[in-house]
Amino acid sequence: MFLGIDHGTTAIRFAVETGRCWELPRHEASRLSSEEILAGARSNLGLSHVDLVVLTYSMGDGLTRIVRLEDAPNRGVVQQDGAGLHVGGGTKVFEAIKSSGWPCVLLPGIHRASDVDPRLKVFSHGMSPEKVGLAYGVFRSGVSSFIISDASSNTVTFAVLEGKIVGALDAPIFAPGLIQGPLDVEAIRAVDADRLTANQAFTRGGILPKMGCRRLEECSIQERELALETLALFAAMEISALQVLMRDRGEAAPALFLAGSPAKEMEERVSGLLGRRIASLDRCAAALGCAKVAEDVFAGAKLILGIEVDGR
Repeated sequence: MFLGIDHGTTAIRFAVETGRCWELPRHEASRLSSEEILAGARSNLGLSHVDLVVLTYSMGDGLTRIVRLEDAPNRGVVQQDGAGLHVGGGTKVFEAIKSSGWPCVLLPGIHRASDVDPRLKVFSHGMSPEKVGLAYGVFRSGVSSFIISDASSNTVTFAVLEGKIVGALDAPIFAPGLIQGPLDVEAIRAVDADRLTANQAFTRGGILPKMGCRRLEECSIQERELALETLALFAAMEISALQVLMRDRGEAAPALFLAGSPAKEMEERVSGLLGRRIASLDRCAAALGCAKVAEDVFAGAKLILGIEVDGR
């Protein structure tokens, strides 16, 4: 069996190549032991044996190749702190897989050292490793050139051209998500005045915090509608931005996809904003894509979406 693990913003999702999926909230994972996490994976996914695990962890900016877990320095990141919420659940899952004895490889994120369009290297980081899994699931379905906007707690949009990742717009760059978002003038002033850190500004820079809500479930009907309308608008804007990149590189009509928890609910609105059909992906798409990566790496694949597989 092949296991893929998506280290998401609010939950960690485990999937096998047949499509079975288990979701573990990050705050819950932070309280579990390695043995409890592995037992949960076995029971919820029906794992009898594991041929290969593909694991994603944090920003993945310390890697440019797909490497064995034991060969990844510092868990594959430049430094442990950075942009985003730090709960501890991802680290617990990492250590659980490390202790499992299962063969495992670690996916890199997309960043300045990656082989992408050089113009986008003005930004240090493009997307985290689980987005590679998300993209690979779409690629394995038979689509070679496409754009995905993963819009939920934060918004990350990326482009694949003829089976190769060519660029990405990370969460702190442009479109806000429901919780996290880029720093605007007000946030920059607050950071300069030492009222909060830059990471705190980012984790409070999304749509809901600026509306005074913590979660969609706590919003009034009108607030919820406005939040999702805003999220849909910015997702469409980021997709449009990467359509410019794809057109410049010779692809006038890439397939378009929307991911993230509210994707199905926003699908029709984003399609209307873009004037083009957009398809939504389900919550476990990234983990399932990682399982497909595991299947193909095990079979001897040398490249995954343009990312080299370490031969060790």
